[in-house]
Amino acid sequence: MNEQNTKNWSTAQKKDKWREREVGSLWKRKSDKGSYCTGYIVSDELGNEVRQRVIMFANKSKTNEKSPDFIIYKSVEPDAPQAKAVSTATADTQAVTREQSSLPNNEFDDDGIPM
Repeated sequence: MNEQNTKNWSTAQKKDKWREREVGSLWKRKSDKGSYCTGYIVSDELGNEVRQRVIMFANKSKTNEKSPDFIIYKSVEPDAPQAKAVSTATADTQAVTREQSSLPNNEFDDDGIPM
């Protein structure tokens, strides 16, 4: 194996190791109110890979160095058919997410994440 092939093989191995550790992806977005990220986190539920859509905002109420810089919320689709069956806790999360982001509803509907 020549030197170039060895470098390529080594680089491919490093990428594979990172790919194995990957748990999700985020995309930077901008609105009139500021920047935020949307994406997904992959989890394993009883042997099934599940993608949870999320939205992340800067922590505007950071009080000290130990407070998180960013807060991640589950993405909530406001016009989803199951919206009427949403529990109070989920409804509260939706309200907090909208309040924190101050984004219009249409920015929650289509975040451009491939699913």
